[in-house]
Amino acid sequence: DWKLFIEYKPYEPNFYSTVIQDWGTSFMLANECGEKAYTLVDLGHHLPNTNIEQIVSTLMLKGKLGGFHFNDSKYGDDDLTVGSVKPYALFLIFNALVYGMENNPQNPYPAWMIDASHNIKDPLEDIIQSLEAIQEAYAKALLVDQKALNEAQQAHDVVKCQEILQDAYRTDVRPLLEKARLQRGGALHPLNTYRSLKIREQLVSERGADSVATGL
Repeated sequence: DWKLFIEYKPYEPNFYSTVIQDWGTSFMLANECGEKAYTLVDLGHHLPNTNIEQIVSTLMLKGKLGGFHFNDSKYGDDDLTVGSVKPYALFLIFNALVYGMENNPQNPYPAWMIDASHNIKDPLEDIIQSLEAIQEAYAKALLVDQKALNEAQQAHDVVKCQEILQDAYRTDVRPLLEKARLQRGGALHPLNTYRSLKIREQLVSERGADSVATGL
């Protein structure tokens, strides 16, 4: 059973016009392509300060959010480690996702993907950091009192909305995630475990240190 995910991007480094330049164009194409076509949201494929959580909410309302390419960015499509630059924005996106998954049954369960470029980091360490950032943002979003938030929104009480969201965001969920890993037979501290077991050194010994990047 296949699905078609249509990704959008406003520009590339060498030219400033693309065929599918924004989420609206992707959404239009997904509608034209049929019920198995959806919009794919790459967090780095937006102009600065775009309200990505609003895009997520709209697509889920229409049943057309297919999935994500998780990463982070400072200026453009930087493909940085998830949550390394804008962790609060990531939390707000997950808040929209949590609400959408509970209230928009017309939208299928989204596909989760990490799309990052590892230039100066060990790629496995980068993935570990990204996964932890995603888990933290998801866990914090689950703490949001959605009923109270909705009531504050309906009352146009933006101060209360901010307090509800930031109360959840400021909660330290790391002990909870450590407990969850332990219950599943995982490591309490994945990055420390990866380094202490010298997994990188083992892989280099088995595969060699030379690598070829094609850019594909």
